[in-house]
Amino acid sequence: MKTPSWRKGLLGKGGFWQNGYWYDLHVERRIPLILPMLEEILAALPPLGPGVSVCDVGCGTGNAGFAVMSAYPGIRLTMLDQDEDLLTLAQAKVSEISEGPLAIQAIIAADGDPIPGGPYDVVVASLALQEIVGVDVEGAEAESRYELLFQGIFDALSPGGHLIVADGAGTIGLYRQMKAMERAGFMDVDCAWRQNELFVCGGRTPE
Repeated sequence: MKTPSWRKGLLGKGGFWQNGYWYDLHVERRIPLILPMLEEILAALPPLGPGVSVCDVGCGTGNAGFAVMSAYPGIRLTMLDQDEDLLTLAQAKVSEISEGPLAIQAIIAADGDPIPGGPYDVVVASLALQEIVGVDVEGAEAESRYELLFQGIFDALSPGGHLIVADGAGTIGLYRQMKAMERAGFMDVDCAWRQNELFVCGGRTPE
């Protein structure tokens, strides 16, 4: 297989982000706030007892799922992503802690359909939702897609279930994303942490 030019990794925001091994090797240096953001996910979560069902949606290389399972090794973790290679890497990473993570290859669409594998007690989404909605989508269309995506997550959560989102502000900003969560049915919507363009926010479903 032909190796792409190394200079792609030197260009501003350039790089080989679709390669999971390259991503894990460089993400902390390229995005210094990534580790604080993962720590803030853990700080935002309620206590997760044994058997609690957690979904890492759009899991990528599995960093969020790995962090949550490291803190709460008794959970039942499901990882969703459309990229088979990233899922394989994520499953291998999380399997260092537990032999039980379930990996589901699926296209997650902002269409209002429930995300696969539910019901879940907790859904975490780290640097995932903006990619699912589409980084080039703006305005009313972006708001509509976020609301539909949140509806699909809402419908996959158990009563009293939680959604914790760690992402960039995106095309519609944090406030409008939180309002879209509320329109999808989430309550107790709030922001736990924000620094520069990154944030951690969340909400829960009614009991």
